[in-house]
Amino acid sequence: MDAAERSSLVVKLRKFVEWVGDGRTLTGTGTLKLADARELVALLDTGDELERDLGGEVQRVRSSADLPNLAILFELAKRARIVRVVKGKLVRVAKATRLVEDALALWAAAFDALPERGLLVKDTGWGLGYALLLDDCLDFVLPDVLNTVYGMPEPVPVVRLAETAWLACVESAYVDLDPSIEPVWRDGFVGEFRRLLARLAEFGAAELTTGPADPMYTMDLVPENPELPSEVQGRLRDALEASSLDRVALTPLATWAVRERLVREGRFAPVVGELAAAAPAAMLGVVAEHFTEDAAAVEIGGWLAVHGGRDAGLPLLLDAVRRCPFRTRASVMLQILVDSLPDGDSVLDGLRADPGLGPIATQLLVERGNLALEELEPRESLLCMAEQFLVLLETAGLEATASTLSEIPDGERAPLAEAIPASGHPDRVGLDELAEVFEQVRPARNAHPLGGVTRSRISKGKSKKRRH
Repeated sequence: MDAAERSSLVVKLRKFVEWVGDGRTLTGTGTLKLADARELVALLDTGDELERDLGGEVQRVRSSADLPNLAILFELAKRARIVRVVKGKLVRVAKATRLVEDALALWAAAFDALPERGLLVKDTGWGLGYALLLDDCLDFVLPDVLNTVYGMPEPVPVVRLAETAWLACVESAYVDLDPSIEPVWRDGFVGEFRRLLARLAEFGAAELTTGPADPMYTMDLVPENPELPSEVQGRLRDALEASSLDRVALTPLATWAVRERLVREGRFAPVVGELAAAAPAAMLGVVAEHFTEDAAAVEIGGWLAVHGGRDAGLPLLLDAVRRCPFRTRASVMLQILVDSLPDGDSVLDGLRADPGLGPIATQLLVERGNLALEELEPRESLLCMAEQFLVLLETAGLEATASTLSEIPDGERAPLAEAIPASGHPDRVGLDELAEVFEQVRPARNAHPLGGVTRSRISKGKSKKRRH
């Protein structure tokens, strides 16, 4: 991949390996000799300062460990196993020759080594408390951050990631801070977190931008969310109101590397375009379960292009939804399909009269606010009511459905018990089950409402809340 060849991380690691040559003697503590470090700062253009002006007094660096950028490259080279220490000497790993020549493999090896502890705070073991805290949690915080950004269709506000990383580290390390000092630690931690993201950007793994936060990043800031304390939600709401925020997204290189890691871990990580040859039902099912809205639109558009374009491919996808035996899953599949089309609402409206998809299409139009209940014809209204009861039976089960029906006054329930089974809804199996439930909640009040009911279908589908 060209991006890997151009990566400053790959360029510097290759130069470092070449500089090691036949071997370089290290200090007694296993660090680079200061003279070698000075040479490498210039050779690799690390940006480290060899001299610092402290209040008019020039202080020279006395150890390579005090050159943080060089120290990290040195550490990454060892972790990527392209160099190693043998009897106090730094040498090249002979078996890593092919790895060094393969830019993509070399970049990935270094990227995979980033989450290990000790990357931010070096061997001295000294540092500010909040820096040590982040470094000690790096092995699980950084993968979680990368996975989160990987799964988002829009750049993620840094403040959201920093807050959740702070909470995770404090909980993991059992840190109990005095209320007066906690804001200082938290602010310092956020600064170190931003420095980590800047390091990822330098290595070609992250793209840092500024701009407003997408509304999706405030949707869960509600009192009902138990995962974020109220004071955290308040801080986030205030921060996310800004018109310009620091945001982060993954580069194509990092997106590829994160997916490769997820696959190695046995986790599903779809890539847009890989479902082009899949069967209609399989493609819609995977997209509905695992793709973001934007990625779903691209995937479905690509699938249609491969299968003869919209005119030939769309009927195949609609047939797949018709054949789905589960109401909730069929609804999700149809919803994500029409959301991928520029005229999706018109497609839904055209499906109102469809014998198989009419009830779902009409229900979706009502939920979207594109169709008012009073606009429905009596037959459509009855079909929508049948759809709602079938979804209840499928998702909540027999007991909850029977309980709901038993709360309807007898004078209203009896007509429903006759009308819904005769509504013409395409799910005949579901209507038969509903008829049995209606029968069991008839006025024989001493009878158990579920007596004689033996069958129900529970959806294997997964409902989603979507943004419109």
